[in-house]
Amino acid sequence: MTVEEATTLTSDERALLALVAGHLIPAAHGMPSAADVLTDERLRFVLSARPDLVEPIRTALRAGLEDDPAARVAGLAERDPGALGALQLAIVAGYYTDGRVRELIGYPGQIPLSIRSWEVPPYVEEGLIDTVLARGPVWRDPSTGARAVVPNAPRTYAERFAAPPEGDIDGHHGA
Repeated sequence: MTVEEATTLTSDERALLALVAGHLIPAAHGMPSAADVLTDERLRFVLSARPDLVEPIRTALRAGLEDDPAARVAGLAERDPGALGALQLAIVAGYYTDGRVRELIGYPGQIPLSIRSWEVPPYVEEGLIDTVLARGPVWRDPSTGARAVVPNAPRTYAERFAAPPEGDIDGHHGA
């Protein structure tokens, strides 16, 4: 089977994908909806890079589930978070890799930056990321849908990079 064949959805799957995409990222404030952006070409681009998403997406778009996009998303979140995660990833990836969307949000794409590892960026010294660290993880495990839990996670930048107690492992295995 070629990549082209593996990444082609049926017309019913495509129609449902457009409904869900439009529900998740509707047109607003001059931005197009994901349904407008997620063309066959854009979807093929995403699924060519991530062919492992094809089957979970087909699972998420299969017949016999809710026809209403909001109900389908809610049902998948409860019954099959892995399939929902694959569907969401494909929609978001297709949306934000579109040139028109990137232009509208002012994102030029990846640009090279010079990093001097010995310099501490000003945002660290100002404590700007401390609130993000204190908030803790916000991702969800795609297989369970449960919020991530990291026991004893550092709550500030200083805690994260403080020297470990004598004899303790720093997580870098001596590196």
